[in-house]
Amino acid sequence: MGRFAALILIPLLLSLGMPAAAVASPVLKPAATVTGPVIHLGDIFAGVGDRASIEIAEAPPPGSRMTFSSAWLTALARSQHLAWEPTSGFDQVTVERASRVVGAEEIADQLKQALADRAPLDDAEVRFDRGDLRLVVAAEAPTALTVASISYDPASGRFAASVTTPDGASVPQQLRVTGQLVRFTEVPTPVRLIAPGETIANNDLAMVRLRNDRLGPGAVTQLADLVGKSARRALRPGETVHYGDVEVPVVVHRNSIVTIVLETPNMRLTAEGKAQEDGGIGAVIRVANTRSSRIIEAVVTGPNSVRVDKPS
Repeated sequence: MGRFAALILIPLLLSLGMPAAAVASPVLKPAATVTGPVIHLGDIFAGVGDRASIEIAEAPPPGSRMTFSSAWLTALARSQHLAWEPTSGFDQVTVERASRVVGAEEIADQLKQALADRAPLDDAEVRFDRGDLRLVVAAEAPTALTVASISYDPASGRFAASVTTPDGASVPQQLRVTGQLVRFTEVPTPVRLIAPGETIANNDLAMVRLRNDRLGPGAVTQLADLVGKSARRALRPGETVHYGDVEVPVVVHRNSIVTIVLETPNMRLTAEGKAQEDGGIGAVIRVANTRSSRIIEAVVTGPNSVRVDKPS
């Protein structure tokens, strides 16, 4: 005979025992919420003194309720020698098991702990395929869940796991969950339309948190890699910028006259030249000496200024 069946028969079995002094003036409770796996006499009746701790039935599962009828209550009162009689056949008691809901956020925290040794979790979020994940556990159950098993694909971030209620829960539960570990990165994006050829300033950009799998290869992630650069195409507000979308601004234009500088610790020489191609700061371009027409390679140092590192 199961525990529930044994407890539920207590009123009938005890009614066959030796008589005892009746408890005066017990009061039936119309409803009760119990914590733990057992219903006690004091959960059903008030004013029963030291008999309140007597076990009379198994509690319903967490989050569930059960109703005791007038006939069952009458049998219980007689078995416990309570001076109580139903006022009508409609007298009853509803007993609910105290519980708490373990939602998706708590489940995600446990999964992240289980994945900690398999994947970097900095700025990562667990996204479930289902949004209604929940476990109902007894109010007295331990807080932490247990991840019974988990599989994880580092390339896609996909996972599948079995989550169970903790040891000590009166009604163990298991939940199968699937989803993806999504990583995020803060990247600079334009706050206004930047036209081709415009030089990008610091206040043209804002840092925005985006999913890594939506950045694409070559996405710029550092503000310093955009500030001072020139747009090669129109950059729209909020979009990801890639390294191929920008370039160092042209400060020396083809066919423009430039100053050629040769500087050593002991001297500084300058000459006039003609740029043979466009170039930004730091670029190496070909320059023709206007006096000798000789073509040399020089480093662009500023607007219409280039530097050579050795005499030519």
